[in-house]
Amino acid sequence: MTVHHRLDSEQALRHLPGLPMTPAAALAELRGADASRARVAEILQQDAGVAARLQRVLESSFFATGESVDGLSAACRQLPVKSLERAVIASAVLGQFPGGRGGGLDRDGFWEHSVGVGVIARTLAESLGENAELAFTGGLLHDLGRIVLDVYFPREFLGVLRYQGRHDTWIRDAELAVLGFDHCRIGGRVARHWGLPEDLAEVIRCHHQPDGAGVRHAATLIVHLADVLARGLEFGDPGDDTIPLLSQVAMKRLGLNWEALRVGLQQVEGQLPEARRLVHATIGADASASA
Repeated sequence: MTVHHRLDSEQALRHLPGLPMTPAAALAELRGADASRARVAEILQQDAGVAARLQRVLESSFFATGESVDGLSAACRQLPVKSLERAVIASAVLGQFPGGRGGGLDRDGFWEHSVGVGVIARTLAESLGENAELAFTGGLLHDLGRIVLDVYFPREFLGVLRYQGRHDTWIRDAELAVLGFDHCRIGGRVARHWGLPEDLAEVIRCHHQPDGAGVRHAATLIVHLADVLARGLEFGDPGDDTIPLLSQVAMKRLGLNWEALRVGLQQVEGQLPEARRLVHATIGADASASA
């Protein structure tokens, strides 16, 4: 008889570390009623590793500057608050997790898939006049729950992968069967635990259920489409080779058709090398757990 290692998701969260101290303090300052950009820069510069990683993110073409900035102080002055917040979140979360081969996931392949989703989502968002930074960050972090399971709960996640292999099923269905919940649910709760903004939390929580009543942001619909497309094009390794059904409701709500998706995908390929370099330069620097 197979023993499934079920998790109490609320109890599991109590044992999960928070975001690293420096990014967490910077985010708290950014969200304050009297936020000081100078103070944000001062906080970030207290940790050279955090500052260097964030600057790499800011100098990528995926955030508002997209060009060399003269230090974090200048970036903090130039960027809109929401742009800076999303860049801090992206660099902090990437720094929280190690690359390489995990207990169950090929983590480098996982982040390649995630960044591929981010690039596709950003391209679609630009074509629709939606927020490209939110779409990129949401795509990058959409499977947060899965990497959390692999890093912090490897025994339980290996049970998921064994079930998936035996039954040749979608990994999300294996999560539900073995754990009693899926990566969307645990990812959404991690997002809340880490104080991520609701728009990002919704993407993480709802990207496989874009037709749901709780979906309020276009980014959730966009990331759903981007995830399906990235899987179809075999960008990286999300944990299995199943391609979920693409929501026609999401397509309709966004006003997209297959020709628009085809044109968008033509623009993506040239952006992937930069996206991969960004991820591999930032993952694992603050990892506080070992597989």
